[in-house]
Formats: sequence, structure tokens, C-alpha cells
Amino acid sequence: MAFLISEGAFSQISNVDFNGVPAKLTPYSGIDGSPYLFADWAKADLATTNAGLKEDVAYRFNIHDNELEVVNDAGNTIYLDKDYLEYAVLQRPSILIAQSQIPGLLPNLLFKKGFEFIKGIGPKDLVNVLGEGEKYTLIRKFYSDLVTPPKNSYAPSAGQMFVFEETYFLIDANRQVTPVKPRTNVILKALDPADVEKAKEIIKNGKFDLSREDHLVLFFTELNKV
Repeated sequence: MAFLISEGAFSQISNVDFNGVPAKLTPYSGIDGSPYLFADWAKADLATTNAGLKEDVAYRFNIHDNELEVVNDAGNTIYLDKDYLEYAVLQRPSILIAQSQIPGLLPNLLFKKGFEFIKGIGPKDLVNVLGEGEKYTLIRKFYSDLVTPPKNSYAPSAGQMFVFEETYFLIDANRQVTPVKPRTNVILKALDPADVEKAKEIIKNGKFDLSREDHLVLFFTELNKV
């Protein structure tokens, strides 16, 4: 959903060159789970067409609605107008990395739009880009689905709850899209057969485990050089 605002109205809520509308209180109170990628506020670098690069902007990413909440220079919390956004680099809260048992988590996540040719992704939806090149692009869509558990389930409550989801898509040079899992054998199977031997060599030399975020980034960086 795009949020637009006239220049006159915008000047009343902000004295900076962000574009957006004031964020409202979340309508999801009383629901188990969270609509946000990370529960806590963190920092982001935002590249916009009208304001250049804005660094260390406080943000929360509502992945249920795919809306980026940011605090502008006037101290107002707004929904960023994604019409003006080129890309966003979202910092993962450092405490999550320190406390996680998952190896290879990236401290910074690159998000872009423009993947509407993939079913289920809108033209302004922000997705996480893990690898990008002429041969292959790997993206990940985060989503927090709002579900109502069946009455006979062991859900913590009888009401609605958010369920975190992530889906990976591999895009080749012809824009052929293959849903994949972050596993080495699955990624290899999704590649063009002509690239498999070289991919295996890259994995062997780099000792890559493609279930790790950092290894996925390094692997596709190398594979796109071939």
C-alpha cells in the first residue's frame, strides 16, 4: 500500500526531505507474536531519490503490511513513502546476533523493491536481496502471517497470532524464478546445469554452507563472476 501526501500537508509534520504519512498506533494489540521483522527499533541507511542517503535512521519494519516505519529529523514516526525509496540497509539488532544459536547471521540486510514479476510480491514490496548479479539473484521475502489457530490446537491463546515466514526465490538471467530453501543441495539443483560444477568448486574452495546467510552472499558473489 503506498502512502502519498501533498507537499503542503507534509511540511506540517516534517521539516526534512523524507516523504510519508504519520504512523498510527498498531491495530494489532492483544495478538500473540509480532508484525515486525525485529521487535525492537534499530538503525537503517535509506537511499531515496529526493533526499539522497540518510544514515542511522531509526526504523521498524512491519513485514505483515510491508511498511517501513521510520523516525524523521523532526522526531515524528512516519510510514516511509516507498515511491521515493531506492534501497534500504536495515541493521539487525546486535543483541539478536549475540544471543542467536544460528551461525553466519548478517549484521546488515539489504532491501529493495521491483520484484513484482514474482507471484505474491507487489511492485512496492521490500524484499531482502542476498545475492544480485547478471546470472543469478537470490531474494528472501519476510512475512508475518496473521492466523487463527484451530480451537483444538496447543496455541498459547484462542485468539489470532502472528506466524513468522520467510521464502527464498532464485532468479536466473532469463527471469526464471525458482522457490528454494537455504540448503546447499537445493541451491545446486536450482542452478543452470552448466553452472553446477563451477558452483561445487566455489563451495569446496570456500568451505561454504549455504544454510548460512553470510555464505550465501559470498557464494553468489563468486558465482556471478563466472
